Amino acid sequence: MDKKQAMDIIYKQYLNIKQIVYLIEQKYFNRKYQIYEDITHDVFIKIDTEFDKIKNDSPETLKLLDRISNGHLSYIYTMAKNTYLNFLKREKKYTFLNYKGMTENEKKKLIEMPRVFENEESIYQQVDDYVNTFYWFDRKLFDLYRYEFKLHKTNMSKKTNISYSTIHRTVKRCKVKIKDKLKDQYYE
Repeated sequence: MDKKQAMDIIYKQYLNIKQIVYLIEQKYFNRKYQIYEDITHDVFIKIDTEFDKIKNDSPETLKLLDRISNGHLSYIYTMAKNTYLNFLKREKKYTFLNYKGMTENEKKKLIEMPRVFENEESIYQQVDDYVNTFYWFDRKLFDLYRYEFKLHKTNMSKKTNISYSTIHRTVKRCKVKIKDKLKDQYYE
């Protein structure tokens, strides 16, 4: 079976796939306007590109066709959901997820705890100790940058009357020194 025949079989399921995308939009994304038809077309384009990756008349074509058309709706469901999220990212359109409509497994995947470093305080202390060994101008400027101006170089330049380029070069040099010195402790 070649790509054209496989795509014809999938095109016959257009209404089913469109219904899946519509349900995803209603379940997860509260939107003022509906774009499920556009997402459905994007899903078909993705399916077409997957068939393009496979050589004609190979068993992988039948496997992919079986995965898409013969009752394995989770493949289409996942593809449509990811396409919808990519569309929102691409368009920079923010939307709220319908948290109540999610299953417990989806909620667990959505909310994962950030990685906590056990020795985070010791790294801060090591950075402070290492900064104290810098040349006095670098040390003062870097401490001003970190603590008083909260990483705002332009505000620091205006208030201290030190040129922005000097601040930028000095801070960059200090950061490189710190990274070189403490990279082994931080990236364990």
